[in-house]
Amino acid sequence: MVSAKGLGGGLLPVAVFTALLVACGTTDAAAQNGKTRVAVVDFENNSTWTWWGRDLGRAAADELTTQLFQGDLFSIVERDELDAILTEQNLGAGGRISESTAAQIGQLLGAQLILTGSISQFSIERVSGGFRRLGLSVSQAETRLGVRVLDTNTGEVVFAAEGDGRKRFGSAFFQGVNIEREFDAGFAGEALRPAIEKVVEKINGQRDRFSSLQSAAPAGRVVGSGEGGIFIDRGDNYGLQIGQRFEVHRVVDEIRDSAGRLLDQVTERVGVLEVTRVLSQSAICQLLEGEARDGDTVRGF
Repeated sequence: MVSAKGLGGGLLPVAVFTALLVACGTTDAAAQNGKTRVAVVDFENNSTWTWWGRDLGRAAADELTTQLFQGDLFSIVERDELDAILTEQNLGAGGRISESTAAQIGQLLGAQLILTGSISQFSIERVSGGFRRLGLSVSQAETRLGVRVLDTNTGEVVFAAEGDGRKRFGSAFFQGVNIEREFDAGFAGEALRPAIEKVVEKINGQRDRFSSLQSAAPAGRVVGSGEGGIFIDRGDNYGLQIGQRFEVHRVVDEIRDSAGRLLDQVTERVGVLEVTRVLSQSAICQLLEGEARDGDTVRGF
């Protein structure tokens, strides 16, 4: 444990030392790319195309993520990272994002914006013919969808855009296989692409406006300490800046039911940290008041 009276010395855990060693070879906060950090949540499927269910909404989110990444104008939260947070916080992968949910996700991911939306129309019409089991098929997909952009600091919708499009496919197929009913992520992404391209063009046009939004202060954990300060597991990858301050919170009690299942944790504020150096995936802080120890949670003001 480290207190405001003095920083504890000693050897760093191997994992922490390795992470900091790698990070020192990268950049400090001054080298941040300046891109707005965004998280893309699964769309709602409000179309009459119910065979694919929520898979269609996930395919739309994946296609939107891919196109934003290729545009290289935004910093994109990785899908696995987002899914882990949604699962941990029991928020679910899809559905509408509330003001409190947006703020919570934004803080945990260090994202300024959350992008989500709904598919209002999706259909596939197929004309086919063939001989015996071998045939040819021409399919046309039509899509209409909308995207909402939420500011994670306020939970408010700051931009909305719609797009529609058509995509024609021609391919060989084996009769008896119903491609409309059998979900294929690649096919779904291709079908959704024209509509999403229009939406991405509109979002990219708002880049300068979005860049002025304040970054959500990400939550994290204390992972070690040394003579240089206290180390937390958030850095340039979460948009931290030198001088940013965090409250240190510690679990002091747990509430469990009769079966031993964890219902809640009771936490207390035990200290305050200030970032003095930002590395790629971690940061070094000085203790301004109170104390901090490994495993404590840090939350932005």
